[in-house]
Amino acid sequence: MPRRLHPIPLIVFLALAPLLASEAGSEDLGSQYCGVVEKRYGIVGREGSYDGIVGPKVYVIRIDGIIGSWAKQYLVRALREAESKRYPLIVELNTPGGLADVATDMVSEITRGRVPVIGYVVDKWAESAGTLILVSTHIAAMQPGTIIGSLQPVTYDPTSGRYAPVNETKIINPIIQTLCEHGASKGRNATALIRFVLYNDNYGAWDALKYKVVDVVAYSREDLIREVNGLIVALYTGERVKLELDGSYEFISLSPSEWLLKTLSDPLISGVLLSVGVLALIFSIASANVPGIALGLLFIILGLLGSGLNPNIASIVLIALGAILIFIELNTPGFGIIGGTGIVMLVLGIVLLPAIPGPGGFSISGEYLNQIILYIYALGIGAGVATAFLVYKVLQVGRTKPRIWRLEGSLGEAIDDIGPGKPGYVIVEGEYWKAVSEDEIKKGEKVVVVGKEDHVIRVRRAPRS
Repeated sequence: MPRRLHPIPLIVFLALAPLLASEAGSEDLGSQYCGVVEKRYGIVGREGSYDGIVGPKVYVIRIDGIIGSWAKQYLVRALREAESKRYPLIVELNTPGGLADVATDMVSEITRGRVPVIGYVVDKWAESAGTLILVSTHIAAMQPGTIIGSLQPVTYDPTSGRYAPVNETKIINPIIQTLCEHGASKGRNATALIRFVLYNDNYGAWDALKYKVVDVVAYSREDLIREVNGLIVALYTGERVKLELDGSYEFISLSPSEWLLKTLSDPLISGVLLSVGVLALIFSIASANVPGIALGLLFIILGLLGSGLNPNIASIVLIALGAILIFIELNTPGFGIIGGTGIVMLVLGIVLLPAIPGPGGFSISGEYLNQIILYIYALGIGAGVATAFLVYKVLQVGRTKPRIWRLEGSLGEAIDDIGPGKPGYVIVEGEYWKAVSEDEIKKGEKVVVVGKEDHVIRVRRAPRS
């Protein structure tokens, strides 16, 4: 005889069933959001066929601080250099995050790279945009003690310094799809990637390795190179390449424009520049102070650069404004502030011109680019010194006590014979004067002016030297 099913356990199970089903569904967020993703790129293994070899040297770049346009420019320049030498590229990350559009552009560049890109979290963390970049590299690695995660986007107001989380699907869904297309396609755990966005999960190095978010845990740069040596990697082009490395590496430093953009991307610096620039512009317009307007515009443009303004647009604006200000300085009297600001704008605008080889930039050699930069610095320094000298001279003249020209004591020459009761004409300081004298003065003799009455001057014979 079958046993009766106790009603209470049945009721409890039915009550919990939706929750259990929901939890089970949350464990497969990868399939829910990404569908079935085939591994197309990334590590293939250490055995098998391959089409070419990369190495023996490795290029290294370091992206730390806030990720802005400087990071994309830095990455693309280094990646093009690595592709030209057939060297793999290590991207060391130590960042709290940055601009979402810049990070997604960097992700696309990495995936389309013609050499393997190795992401390596060092020192502290690679949160938010840093995590997005890391999981999109062909080989992802972490240093023990570092963390990744917290990929939910936030909005940032540079004037107030406030952050606010974004929950709109219109913004979140493209980030999730970027993780699917560029992270899960390299063999990463899709569910873990989605949870970075929806739940702001964070992993340490060993947990990230355990959940298949990263491929390697390495204690140092040298350790990482040893770990990845011999791996076969599938690239976007369909080519499979093997890493054959001898342990050597070369660090690629920031260019002047990248260093400038990185400095300006600090939220504190960009916020201060924007605030000061806006205030300077308002008060200068109210008082018709042209030098103040010029400085205000310069600060605003630099602040916007740090907040994500396209460097190419900023470059064009700076060059145009710099030329206008220098023209104004040349045609109006002043103390050089307008011209000095114009020179600074011109130099900054030229430094920010795109110089990335290949699509989207100038296709020029590195040697020629270095030569251009030297000419720019020489021009800027020369113009700056000349402006400083002119300002010094103007200030020096301003501090000089005014001299009133006096006719008395001036030397002249007799045009006529002059004597008591016999006036005549003399020339003094290039002017003709009617003169009288108590001395007998012959024509052509030198005279000294001793006084003036109306339009007649009194003179005497000048001592003979």
